[in-house]
Amino acid sequence: MATQAASDDEYITLESSDKFIFVIHRDVATLSGTIKNMLSSGHFEESRSNFITLRDIKAVILEKVCRYWYYKAKHLNSVTEIPHFEIEPEYALETLMAADFLDT
Repeated sequence: MATQAASDDEYITLESSDKFIFVIHRDVATLSGTIKNMLSSGHFEESRSNFITLRDIKAVILEKVCRYWYYKAKHLNSVTEIPHFEIEPEYALETLMAADFLDT
């Protein structure tokens, strides 16, 4: 039973404004200052449930943010040149706003 609880804490669930669900690694999600604060303090329900609803972020944007977190985690301590992270121009503004909100 302790093994199950440990694996549950390894992931968190994010829900977009249009009700899509994203299950991602907790250590990747905490690259976001906002998510890290929500999960690390005992003051938020999210820290106990590992479930965060992002009411102002659509799934198409949240997917890009999640992909960026994995990209950032992969290249965090890289000593070589980091490849560009591509964002389609039609999503750039919304992605930038979400990244700002999430302190990413």
